[in-house]
Amino acid sequence: MTKVPNPGERRHRIVARKPVTVLVREKIVCPYCGNQEEFYEVAENALMVVHYLQNEDGTFVPLDESMEAGAVKFFCGRCQADLSHLRDRL
Repeated sequence: MTKVPNPGERRHRIVARKPVTVLVREKIVCPYCGNQEEFYEVAENALMVVHYLQNEDGTFVPLDESMEAGAVKFFCGRCQADLSHLRDRL
């Protein structure tokens, strides 16, 4: 027996599509100590300029910030090994 939908009933139609590719990145692992959680970057020859506005009470409010950096190096947070060759994977 076939069920006839009521006029107020909603019907949904499922359409099969191509499989979706999900990109999964490999975790960066320090080849020296095995660390895969803690890392830091150091910008060499960095120039940071902050423009301030001074209030009537003598306090300052930053208005604008700009930064120019030279070479940026990537390090392991545990053994401090230079991992700059892995930085492009960030």
